[in-house]
Amino acid sequence: MGHIDPNRLGIVSAVMLTAWHGVWMVLVAAGVAQRVADFVLRMHAMKSEVVVEPFDAGMAALLLAGTALVGYVGGASSAALWNCLGAVCHREKASGGVGLSARA
Repeated sequence: MGHIDPNRLGIVSAVMLTAWHGVWMVLVAAGVAQRVADFVLRMHAMKSEVVVEPFDAGMAALLLAGTALVGYVGGASSAALWNCLGAVCHREKASGGVGLSARA
């Protein structure tokens, strides 16, 4: 199990999540987000009274900042957990233990 840099995974996760929400904001600004939301709900066999509001630059900036933060924290936390579990597994294998996966 290789080591993952928490900062690097945090940045990658933040960029990907923010970019995805950036695309949504472009759809909202272009006035096509309502049709996209309706179509996505129909694909999932759902119907809801979701109403896409007009584009608001302040709310868009808040959304993008929030998703960047959540993406970074989620990615960095995932990498830290991965590294921690890898250290536990490596330590058990080195001591002759059966490893983490056999304990479940």
